[in-house]
Amino acid sequence: MTDLTRIHELLVVAGELDLRSVARAFAEIFESDGATAFVIVDSDLTVGGAYPGDDAAAGTLRIPVGYGVVGLVAQNGNSVTIVDDSPRNPQHRALLHLAEGQVVSRLCVPAHGLEGAIVGVISVHRFDHRAFGEDELARAQRLADLVGLRLYAEGLRGAAEEHHSLRDQLIAQAISAQEAERRRIAGDLHDGVTQALASLSFHLSAAHTGLSVAARNGAADDHPLIAGTLDEIAEAKRLAGLAYDETRAAITGLHSLLLEDLGLVAALESLCQSLPQLDVEFRSDHPDEFTVVPDHAAAALFRIAQEALNNAIKHAQAQRVVLSLRRVGDAAVLGVTDDGAGFDVRSVRGRPPAEAGEHFGLASIVERSALIGATLRIDSIEGRGTAVIVELPLH
Repeated sequence: MTDLTRIHELLVVAGELDLRSVARAFAEIFESDGATAFVIVDSDLTVGGAYPGDDAAAGTLRIPVGYGVVGLVAQNGNSVTIVDDSPRNPQHRALLHLAEGQVVSRLCVPAHGLEGAIVGVISVHRFDHRAFGEDELARAQRLADLVGLRLYAEGLRGAAEEHHSLRDQLIAQAISAQEAERRRIAGDLHDGVTQALASLSFHLSAAHTGLSVAARNGAADDHPLIAGTLDEIAEAKRLAGLAYDETRAAITGLHSLLLEDLGLVAALESLCQSLPQLDVEFRSDHPDEFTVVPDHAAAALFRIAQEALNNAIKHAQAQRVVLSLRRVGDAAVLGVTDDGAGFDVRSVRGRPPAEAGEHFGLASIVERSALIGATLRIDSIEGRGTAVIVELPLH
């Protein structure tokens, strides 16, 4: 097996690169007593893998970039060979199994990633005073750069995963903040507006009763406008009651206590029952299937269902809707299907936001699905209804 083939087999294995096996391969390829694969982490060189190595020393050894032989190689990118070197760092000596006063011959080469970036250093050592030759230095550099490319790729993947994780955290915080604000507004409406409307309705009822009694006692002859005033009060009372009902509906729309207390399935079921003007059939798997859905994603799915049902009522003039929540493998699938007017999906989704008009709810569904990383499919035929399918990965 050639040197290149051996290193190649270590680099193409799935998962994180086994740097101890890389160090062992370098030690054996160059007929040495051991090798260490250093990686650069936050301006320090740390031990990624060592052969034979010392686990305790490997875990504590930190070499600042620019200090010592390995640190200088990491800083300037120049490979070096040294005969009879004596490292002063006690952890480094322990890693190399050097006794007191013992010296070692070393070969150190930088591991390059893309665009010349130095991502690590490969160090090979011998105890028998044999110097490393120029041909060995060149071979080691070629092999180290292959390792460097793999380390560079792992760094990019780690950065992408960290970015993705941070993005998920920010989205979760944003949605949670939205829900908290909705909860606050709902509380303010309940404690303020609805109480005021209830009080207004009470006072209007009292005024109506008082005037009615006065009219029956003959006061109507003295005040001919009382009859008209009674009608106005009755109308005001009706409007106050309507405002109260609308406010209560708005509170329910703003915040679902069931979503917090009993979960997504109970909240969706309650949502269906709150729409008497629409025949809604709800189908769902057992609630235990959705306990792994994060709170912010559950809130987004609930809002998507809410928007889809509102669209079915206000724009599609639907008579019947089927709302479903299913667990399909590693995904939660929300579906809303109506028998309404339907529309041309392509033309609506192609419009600028300012021209979306009555399809604002659709834009909200698109945005919420994208926020939680869900796949959205909207199928609609004019005159035959609409189906909204949202698939949320649960891995």
